[in-house]
Amino acid sequence: MIADYALDSTLYEQCMTLLDACFPGVKAMADEGRTYNAFWDKSSIPFIIRQEQEIIAHLGLLPFSFIIQGKSFQAAAMHGICTKKEFRKKGYFKELMTQALKFTQEKYDFSFLFTDQPYLYEKFGFRVLAEYDFVYHFSSKEQTGKKSKIREISLANPDDLRLMHSLCFNRIPISNCFGIIKETTVTTLNVLHLPIYYIEAIDGLLIYQIINDVLYIKDIITTKICDFELVLNAIVHKFSKVILQFSPDSFLKMPFDAITATPECCLMISENFDIKCPSFRYPELQRC
Repeated sequence: MIADYALDSTLYEQCMTLLDACFPGVKAMADEGRTYNAFWDKSSIPFIIRQEQEIIAHLGLLPFSFIIQGKSFQAAAMHGICTKKEFRKKGYFKELMTQALKFTQEKYDFSFLFTDQPYLYEKFGFRVLAEYDFVYHFSSKEQTGKKSKIREISLANPDDLRLMHSLCFNRIPISNCFGIIKETTVTTLNVLHLPIYYIEAIDGLLIYQIINDVLYIKDIITTKICDFELVLNAIVHKFSKVILQFSPDSFLKMPFDAITATPECCLMISENFDIKCPSFRYPELQRC
């Protein structure tokens, strides 16, 4: 049931064949990630079911280190959960979930997953957690001060890649309410086709998008608490509204309002853990 990529040189390709059939494009993403030292097979723990030497069902576990309410926790994200089409409704999904849950309950503080079909996991004790975006009320003068130096980095540049991985691994949590540390693989995979910027004044990375004049800040990756105005002043494009897609408690001086977030997939957490955060956002760049 549980497998090991390190013990089987063909396992990665076999798993990717199934995963790509169920989630088209995932193999291309994983293969591209390997170019930038984001190795699926070094990060994920696979649970598989074979029939006549063919992998027909898969569930992966990705370990994460969290800071939640100021305390450290180890958790596992369930991902890549799928069964080959002709073998569905035969109990393989239940078998994988049962084995993976037994493993996570022994090894981790909790497990979680992202899905657009939450009813599939409720029977296993998972519950949906509400997430929030945070609207920051800023003054227009914050866009007219002295500009911080900013440049877009390239993962194809070895120096930039080392810089990104170093900052990601050594980062402080974006939030003491709910933050992630020492993570590089999922972040790298999620920024393969997303602009990522280095701001000299904070010696850190900024990931954002501007859509319809709204600035969406997805992550700020630094090794020390930074001045949020330096971040805003670095952005050269104009915007009229700022939305933070992470819990903003590290910027307590900022005025903000919580609004219901609508990510593509909802976050579900195992029944044995209460994060005790009344309003939070799972960081965008570590969704898997």
